[in-house]
Amino acid sequence: MYTRGMEDKLITTSVSPTPEMIERAYQLATRFQCPFEERLHKTMNAFLRKADKVYMVGKLGRDMLYTADSEQPFFFHPSMAKIRVQRMLSGEVDPLVSIAQLRPGDDFLDLTLGLGADSIVASHAVAPAGNVVGVEKNPFIAEVVAQGLKHWDEDVPGLNEAMRSIMVVQQDHLAYLRALKDRSFDTVYVDPMFREARVHSAHLTPLRFWAEDEKVTKDVLKEAKRVARRAVVLKAERGSQIFTRLGFPEIKKHRSVSYGAMPAERGR
Repeated sequence: MYTRGMEDKLITTSVSPTPEMIERAYQLATRFQCPFEERLHKTMNAFLRKADKVYMVGKLGRDMLYTADSEQPFFFHPSMAKIRVQRMLSGEVDPLVSIAQLRPGDDFLDLTLGLGADSIVASHAVAPAGNVVGVEKNPFIAEVVAQGLKHWDEDVPGLNEAMRSIMVVQQDHLAYLRALKDRSFDTVYVDPMFREARVHSAHLTPLRFWAEDEKVTKDVLKEAKRVARRAVVLKAERGSQIFTRLGFPEIKKHRSVSYGAMPAERGR
């Protein structure tokens, strides 16, 4: 048996897994190139004494990420997206939908998928004919969120359809942008907030132990403007220096966050 420090990550399952869960755990271990160990009756702390991080394949797509540095695991949940969609159904205008001018049939690219809340809202706004792609560099986060979007069930009209319609891409966002043709999406969206330590959320805290340190650089912005047909939209903490650094006007301010929009590159 290996001891803590010999392995960075390992794969296991929840207690009493189905044969399908075990098979999927083996597949993930092969894909992620890390060991699989049967759960049996071992506690998660027992696994965390062997590896720094543990991916647990859960029932009904409820996978979880555990780390010794966080008391709580990371798992998918629609989070504020559920409330925002409910508000949209009652006639309220969502700030992201407003600033991005989203409408049915639009193509929306989210460069910082994270938990996927903004992508879910966008997917609801562009339904039924629109497309939403969410890019996430970390393969473990991408897998947990992709499974959650596929299996999570809510009783809010249109919310399940919005989640199922999102395509998750596991890749560096700059590399993904560079491979796209000009004007591929109506809106390109970036939200680096969940990677910033100043933003406090009990559910986002575990995510930071897994998230890649992807910066929103001027190269990313240049490619995003080329790929967008309408605009590039940025969300950040209110008063964040990222607006100044990237030249975004901070045009829609809320209590804790602000949005900015930059027109797409013209003449292509």
